[in-house]
Amino acid sequence: MLEPGSTVVDVGGGRTCSFADELNDLKRVHVVAVDVSPDELAANTIADATYVADVADQLPFADAETDLVVSRTVLEHVENVERAAHEMQRVLRPGGKSIHLLPCRYALFALVARVLPFWLAKSVLHRLFPDSRGVVEFDVYYDRCHPAAIERLFREAGFQDVQVECTWDQAAYFQAFFPVFLLVLIYQRLTEALQLRVLASYLIVRAQR
Repeated sequence: MLEPGSTVVDVGGGRTCSFADELNDLKRVHVVAVDVSPDELAANTIADATYVADVADQLPFADAETDLVVSRTVLEHVENVERAAHEMQRVLRPGGKSIHLLPCRYALFALVARVLPFWLAKSVLHRLFPDSRGVVEFDVYYDRCHPAAIERLFREAGFQDVQVECTWDQAAYFQAFFPVFLLVLIYQRLTEALQLRVLASYLIVRAQR
């Protein structure tokens, strides 16, 4: 539960703040969107303030100035996630929290995105999922984006009580190709049953400063 006046930073919160619906009464907290794209930020009507900045370079906050740092499918686009974790830890007050949703680098759709030229993977995705236009536009790196690495990285950055939750659903990406869809569905059920975390589709990272 956020206290009145808390500062929430949405990293990669370009056009919209992904976690806005989860915040209790937005009028009680100060929501700040940070993104590398000024064009994306210009379309944001939810945030109380916006800043053009790179989380892997320097966030525009003093030490221990913020209460919650969040991101949704952003860290896979960051070339240096280690630097980003240190920067997020720096701006959080003691006891502040950080929550992130990101795809795993060894998910089937992530492997496809890393093997194909990004322009081609993006073109195919936009054709199959028109809603991804304007959402999936930036290069992907998947730096440290798997459970063991991301947990170790956040701990080394100074975070406490780091928890990494895995999900395995990814068949929807292949639903346009029915035989492939069935194979992927079987694959995801098998990897989930065996709890092969490194082959998860998405990770939810929760950490406390």
